[in-house]
Amino acid sequence: MATEFITSSNLFLVCCQDELYHWIGRKKVLTRKSTIPQETMALEILAIVVTPINEVVKYLFGSLKQQIRYLTSYNTNIQNLRSQVSELQLTRQRVQTLAEAAQRNSDELFLDVQKWLEDTTVEKLEEQQRDFIDEVNINKKCFKGLCPDLSSRLRLSKQAVRLAETFHTLQEKGNNFPETGISHPRPPPNVELVRTTTIVENILPRDSLMNALMRALGDSNIRSIGVHGMGGIGKTTLVEKINNELDGHKLFNKVIMVIVSKDPDLMKIQDDVARRLGMNLEATSTNVRASRLFEKLETEEKLLIILDDVWKPLKVEDIGLSRGCKLVVTTRSQDVCVQMDLQKIIKVEPLPKDESWVLFKSKAGDVVTLPNLKPIAEKIVEKCKGSPLAIVALGSALTSEKEEYVWNNALSVLSNPTRSDLEGIMPEVVTSIRFSFERLESLEIKKCFLFCCLFPEDYNIDLRDLRDYGIGERFLKVGGTLENASDKLLSFIKKLKDCCLLLEGDEEYSVKMHDVVRDVAICIGGDAEYGFLVNVGGGLIKFRESEDLKEKKRISFMKHSKDVLRDPLECPQLKSLLIRENDDIRIDQESFFEDTKSLEVLDLRGMWKWFKASFIIPTPQSILCLTNLKTLHLVYCDVSDKISLLGGLRKLEILNLSNSIVKTLPEEIGNLVNLRSLDLNGAKLSFVARNVISKLSYLEEFYMNNDYKEWDTMTSGGEYNASLKEVELLSRLSRLTIFIKGTETEPHVSWWNNLKQLFIQETNTDSYYERDPQHQCVYLNAVNPLEYWHWVYKLISTSVGLKQLELLLQLYSCFGIKNVADLVALRDLKQLEELDVSGCDDIEYLIGIDESNKDSQDSFN
Repeated sequence: MATEFITSSNLFLVCCQDELYHWIGRKKVLTRKSTIPQETMALEILAIVVTPINEVVKYLFGSLKQQIRYLTSYNTNIQNLRSQVSELQLTRQRVQTLAEAAQRNSDELFLDVQKWLEDTTVEKLEEQQRDFIDEVNINKKCFKGLCPDLSSRLRLSKQAVRLAETFHTLQEKGNNFPETGISHPRPPPNVELVRTTTIVENILPRDSLMNALMRALGDSNIRSIGVHGMGGIGKTTLVEKINNELDGHKLFNKVIMVIVSKDPDLMKIQDDVARRLGMNLEATSTNVRASRLFEKLETEEKLLIILDDVWKPLKVEDIGLSRGCKLVVTTRSQDVCVQMDLQKIIKVEPLPKDESWVLFKSKAGDVVTLPNLKPIAEKIVEKCKGSPLAIVALGSALTSEKEEYVWNNALSVLSNPTRSDLEGIMPEVVTSIRFSFERLESLEIKKCFLFCCLFPEDYNIDLRDLRDYGIGERFLKVGGTLENASDKLLSFIKKLKDCCLLLEGDEEYSVKMHDVVRDVAICIGGDAEYGFLVNVGGGLIKFRESEDLKEKKRISFMKHSKDVLRDPLECPQLKSLLIRENDDIRIDQESFFEDTKSLEVLDLRGMWKWFKASFIIPTPQSILCLTNLKTLHLVYCDVSDKISLLGGLRKLEILNLSNSIVKTLPEEIGNLVNLRSLDLNGAKLSFVARNVISKLSYLEEFYMNNDYKEWDTMTSGGEYNASLKEVELLSRLSRLTIFIKGTETEPHVSWWNNLKQLFIQETNTDSYYERDPQHQCVYLNAVNPLEYWHWVYKLISTSVGLKQLELLLQLYSCFGIKNVADLVALRDLKQLEELDVSGCDDIEYLIGIDESNKDSQDSFN
């Protein structure tokens, strides 16, 4: 057809030229003029006539050629579109996976990423193609494709090309997201709600105090407010309630509450304020950071900053606070309010008599109404002088106690209150806390309580650390398993909370101490019987020079900066030593531990700050002297060239090397035959010597969440890494965290049944299986579940020996199945409680039942 058209076109042009020349020839005869001008004129006329015709023909020919290409490439264009849709779906899976990871990290997706994900859902893509696909299918059916509708084919082919271009543009945009960014940190809330942990939260604050403070906050002429009162009187409770009350209130756009404490850390205070403003202050000088903070605060309007527990006057300009902010300060001392030139000062008075009685009764119980006890109880409340903390401590200590002599003893103790040098704390408070402490049932629980005072104020104390210290010092009896020790600790913690000596922590599996209770605990712990010494901040070297350490039994050095420990530590009675979370502390003395041979607990811990760790380097020779050591924590430390020395500490039961530079686990570690817990989570580790793990036959906990996956491999130097079979030889093991490469590792069902806690991650796809005593979870990421299910099902089946654990099944960006019920083994998963499917574009049904898989329905009932 094209050839015919070309021939006709050429013939047409030739005919036009012949006619013109014929016309020109006749004109030459008639005019009888010179032929040169006539020929020139003829050529010009020819150009005028032929050129546009030629352009038109070229256009028509080019257009026709393109139409013919659409027709002849119809099938190719349809296939290209399908391929482009598949590629776009793969890109979407990758972006979706990154987006979900960002959201799990509480980040917020960029708006264009959200829009792109909405535009590329399976539903949206199908919607754009729906009419097109229907017409393609109809075209196929026209005489089985032997007699297609050419005009329809032409239009569909064009549409396929346009859709493919649209989807290609979307794919390119998606491919660019990892480079341009998927998400950003979520903006901080205007008010960060405080989960109140105060001892007297249900009683305080009183309406009069709340109203007075709210009036002052609403007065535009008042820029600064001081709230003062004795320790434990309810100041923190008051400002916490105000903070929460202002959520959604129009009075302030943003409320920032920061705890200052007795030993203020200026950089931490700056970081806390900056975090709430969405800033990241670099590790520069405090002056530079203050300037940056000030510039940011100057741009904020209607901002309230609460500085809680201020012990000495602060210069707000040193922090970087703007004078445009409204400021609230809580302190035990009215002098602090005066020296900081705070405009409005509010005093938190003791509780009146009637409120004191209500609070005491709520803690002691109805026993206070017994005729023989009520008069004594009323006198005890009177002796507490309206201090909520004293009332709560005594009331909790006397809960349900019916013996009259116990009540008389409490009254006698309160009648002669302990004098102390504790600033801003009523003697009655000290006495009531001491009384509550003495009422504790055993020396073990008393030691557990006192160990909590080794940490800074307002610190979230990790119960795992407390357990390890208790095992080392034997206040948690270890006749049974580590699980038994943990249960014993939890029973202690419950009793201490019931006595209001400890509070719930802000973090999971943690506790806190009220600052007044901590002060009294440090006072009690300082007695020769217990020998506690607590030093937080204030200069490590100067403190050691001014204190006689020879009689001390438990020492804590925390939150110090840029010190070097050169002199040996002369503490022959020392049982526990905590040198942790200090900034740039180094141990330079070879003989540092030589005079601490009785040491049973050692915690050396660097500090993660500003995205880099400050490492403590233990001294090789002196570590060897600690032959009585039972608990050793070397966290955020560089132990790479000293790890073999630890093999000499044969009494060691707890070894925590998490987040440290370890590099290798040498043969000497196999000498630690009494080891019961080995924590390598986050440690940098590349080699584990063969037959080391199998020698640790008493191991109950083994944590290796550190990307180590070189099991059963050989190093470039020809050394063999440990085998996973060695882990299976640990018959006492109850908790395990491990990474593997690939799913070739077959779980040994009879052995894995013993594990109460298990986390196993396959590093190629980050898919994992996890279980604890209450739940189990399967997370499959970017895989075909059918190919992984045999491995997963084997792991799930190992939990059958335990109780029927609830199962959460998560499928993220998975492919290869249209129906979740295709996972045939689901029919046996009676414990399946929750199913989470996200980004799995191949899945059409959560459950589609036919004759071949109808039994699977039982799993979803």
